[in-house]
Amino acid sequence: MGGEGGLPIGGEGGLLELRGWVLAEHWFGYGVTATTDGPRCVVILARRPFTRPPGVGWAALLREATGRTEPDRCGVDWAATEAALGTALPGDYKDIVDAFGAGSFDEYLDLLVPGALGTDLVSWGQDMARYADLYRPYPVYPAPGGVLIWGTSEQELTFHWLTGPADPDDWPVLVQYVDGEWQRFDCGTGEFVLRLLTDRTPPFAFPPSAGPFPHWFDSWELPEG
Repeated sequence: MGGEGGLPIGGEGGLLELRGWVLAEHWFGYGVTATTDGPRCVVILARRPFTRPPGVGWAALLREATGRTEPDRCGVDWAATEAALGTALPGDYKDIVDAFGAGSFDEYLDLLVPGALGTDLVSWGQDMARYADLYRPYPVYPAPGGVLIWGTSEQELTFHWLTGPADPDDWPVLVQYVDGEWQRFDCGTGEFVLRLLTDRTPPFAFPPSAGPFPHWFDSWELPEG
């Protein structure tokens, strides 16, 4: 093993036995290699790069991570929403909203959802211009290269897209902290939310990833019927 995999295992006669386990962002392994002096035990610690299984969407991975079994909500008129905002929105964000609806991941990241009471993406986005000074040095959408908010947190940080002329699926995520500092994440919304919950390595390592408890989604929508 090398590079992201750690140190070579070694052994003149090759690997005789290897057992491995996954924990968060690491592989742990115990093995036995053959040497000229006889079998030698080795312990292996290797970084496990973050990868998405082929053909699996971010919303599906978030369902798995949070144990969510409820059917998709699919209650948003996306054509009307995008017309009101004047832009298309990232597809993974729309998939997450359709799957989860209004609510909070781990009571840490609160989604802004079109039409949701108090957390309406459209009204929050349209109000940003009134508080443009809070978002410096970035302009606010719809200015070119402006930021557009899509999530909040009681932990005194907010989540935004850095909009642009490119495909919205390529918009990076920007996090703003209470002191006004910004942090950029060059990934889409779905990857960001999943890694916020599960990735303990910088630049992620947000508080939800450090806890020993299962992840969950707290829905704010009333049950139907």
